Amino acid sequence: YLIGEAVITPTQIMILVVTVISLAVLTWIVNYTNIGRAMRATAENPRVASLMGVKPDAVISATFVIGAVLAAIAGVMYASNYGTAQHFMGFLPGLKAFTAAVFGGIGNLAGAVIGGVLLGLIEAIGSGYLGALTGGFLGSDYADIFAFIVLIIVLTLRPSGLLGERVADRA
Repeated sequence: YLIGEAVITPTQIMILVVTVISLAVLTWIVNYTNIGRAMRATAENPRVASLMGVKPDAVISATFVIGAVLAAIAGVMYASNYGTAQHFMGFLPGLKAFTAAVFGGIGNLAGAVIGGVLLGLIEAIGSGYLGALTGGFLGSDYADIFAFIVLIIVLTLRPSGLLGERVADRA
């Protein structure tokens, strides 16, 4: 498919669809299931959650399993887009995912998605203008620095992220 100058492949459409489905399923799990309620309770206060019958160790294990499944899905999508799989291919996308989560607000799924989209736009626009601003000295190979500049700015100015809530300090 041709949109302007960009060519969108069926693989990229499949990646977008799988991403939307994965996000919808994760949102449903966190907001509408017993394990999601237990996850939220454990995140709030593990000791009180255990007094209410939640097993924090089981919840933490389930959370890691869900995270591993999502990481596997992301790895397959990443490898299908670039046509190769290597043992170190997830390091930089992992750092950018962390940056997107911090940018949008840790613990906020919608904030992480918005943070990821904004981070992608900032990187694309920044790398497009970087060469022109530096007189050709720095090209689009330096697009990754924008993710870390955004991380530093967000952690300095708004540590809770764009959609994160301010948490009161406990006495």
